[in-house]
Amino acid sequence: MFEVLALIASFIGMSFVVCAYFVKKKELYLLFQFLCIIFLILSYFFTGEYFAMAGLVVALIRTLVFYLYEKKGMLAPLIWPIVFTILSLASYFIINLWILGTIKPVDTIFLIGLIFYAFIFRIRDLKIVRFSMPIPTGLSLLYNVLSHAPIFAVLSYAFELSANIVSIFKYHVIKPKQKTLG
Repeated sequence: MFEVLALIASFIGMSFVVCAYFVKKKELYLLFQFLCIIFLILSYFFTGEYFAMAGLVVALIRTLVFYLYEKKGMLAPLIWPIVFTILSLASYFIINLWILGTIKPVDTIFLIGLIFYAFIFRIRDLKIVRFSMPIPTGLSLLYNVLSHAPIFAVLSYAFELSANIVSIFKYHVIKPKQKTLG
């Protein structure tokens, strides 16, 4: 039953993240990412991946902070990605050492991805964001494969990576045909 709920939550999240890559404003990109993260948190909750879930709670707050700065047309101060990196590291140690009493080396892959996201989401230029996102998304995909996550979690990150690559080609590699007069 929980795997079905996780699948549904993951699919909804995946739908939002695909939309994120095909918007033209960074503000909308962050809004869709925020909605995606809510559903990914639910997905990880239903599968018992508590470190990933805690990391995504930090990511949810991170995305909201950067969204608010973007809405004001401002670049978030550099302190924010540093704060979110520290929070990600703290959640890693609190969840894995203190609560679960174990360290899984594979979690460091997810942790590195979270740190990349913290710095990439600060960037205001959507083109640079699109070109940078395959790194943490690839790390998240690798984490899910290596941690033997349910197939839907693996597929959602694979789908996100695919959408990111398609958006790069659509907006930055294949130029739209210019209309000519006459």
